[in-house]
Amino acid sequence: MDACTRSAFVAHSMLPAYKRRIARARANVLDALAQCHKPYIAYSTGKDSTVMADLVWRRAPGVPAVYFDADACFPESHALMDRLRAAGRTIVNWETEPILDTMERVGGPTSPRSDAATMRSTVYVPIKSLVAAHGYDCSFVGLRAQENADRRRAIRRFGHLFFSQRDRIHVCWPIGWLTFEDVWAYILSNDLDYSAVYDRQFEMGLDWEDCRLSYCYGETKRTHGRWAILARGWPDLFNRFAQRFPEVRRYI
Repeated sequence: MDACTRSAFVAHSMLPAYKRRIARARANVLDALAQCHKPYIAYSTGKDSTVMADLVWRRAPGVPAVYFDADACFPESHALMDRLRAAGRTIVNWETEPILDTMERVGGPTSPRSDAATMRSTVYVPIKSLVAAHGYDCSFVGLRAQENADRRRAIRRFGHLFFSQRDRIHVCWPIGWLTFEDVWAYILSNDLDYSAVYDRQFEMGLDWEDCRLSYCYGETKRTHGRWAILARGWPDLFNRFAQRFPEVRRYI
């Protein structure tokens, strides 16, 4: 991150509104920890889960961070998880059906069934197996209202802590009302380690607000340049993707 951008985000961390939203997020974490006995952190290696994990670990350093491993992780994110383990954090890789296998099963990454199928195979199904195997009773999830209207409505409807009938587990959205600027201000003002995927995307010309991190082979936003970014920044990963699904080359 360049010095000018870093300074702007650090300056944001001095604002009273930022401090109020962080205090609210901390209170949300404490509320969940008080009501639940065996939580875990849903960890994507992205900026939101990086902030959320730090908020939880400051109060309960032994809570594990669980990464649902669909064989679609950026190398920079693998490296981040290795660094966190070396620093003493508990990072659990929970294997799911490989996302490329899911896509193939439903007709490829451009199939209208792909989005729902990959959500099921990489999120909904593994949550059930994880909870059954380890007895977790709460999941910290880094959802934010600013990301889209659906998430905003969900956070307003359910609040920061609720019981998910689908997953049979409590869910806490501690950072639901943080802004994009709040997230980066927290990371930089607290000197948190984060995935270098973001720096690479910014170097490629993306605005910081548009730098996103998820599975490298995800189908969401394919018409907005997602696969073109993958091809430019991580050609080996893209070529692996295109070898299996040649149609993705039409999007770059």
